[in-house]
Amino acid sequence: MVIPNKKNIMHSRDLIFIRHGTTLWNQEKRYLGHTDIGLLPEAKQELAPLREQLQSLCWSKLYSSDLLRCQQTLASIAPLQREQAHLDARLREIDFGEWEGKTYDQLQHIQQYRDWIDDPQNVTPPKGESWQAFTARIDSFLNTCLLHDALSEPVTVDVPQMGIVTHGGVIRYAISRLIPDLNFWDTQVIPGQAIKVRLDYGASGWVGSQVAFP
Repeated sequence: MVIPNKKNIMHSRDLIFIRHGTTLWNQEKRYLGHTDIGLLPEAKQELAPLREQLQSLCWSKLYSSDLLRCQQTLASIAPLQREQAHLDARLREIDFGEWEGKTYDQLQHIQQYRDWIDDPQNVTPPKGESWQAFTARIDSFLNTCLLHDALSEPVTVDVPQMGIVTHGGVIRYAISRLIPDLNFWDTQVIPGQAIKVRLDYGASGWVGSQVAFP
């Protein structure tokens, strides 16, 4: 993802993508998009290691999907910083429409579902969100919230740390846009896991690289 600029400077920032903790529908392998359900009762224990890993970070900015499961994750992993977080509906998972809450076993004999599995960019779930609409809102978030102001900021020794609490599909797509030659399915992220991407801006624009976390 390139932002035009002819200045021969280097800016860097770390984007830490955090997938929300486990819900009942995750556990039951049901499609979960815009349906607003919370985390399992044991989620606080599940998220405790991540909270410990993140506690020493000083967030320059903190964003979260506005859905309950992400807000609960945010409250668990960053209780002191949760008030500074910006809630953004553009960070929601894709809307699966009539397939929300359904499992593969329930849908596998439906032709439209099988077509969607084979070609999700051109087939949309009934009453759901198209791939084009889903990716457009994530691109909008990336450009307006994570990248647009970077070149107006002074270059400093400390690399800004930006946290994004969101959903699995959002993380996969965002990372595929930020890191060259990476596709949607190359990134595996489980509930309660964080993935850090280092972004560097040089003569050719922004270039991302995945950094082991913690």
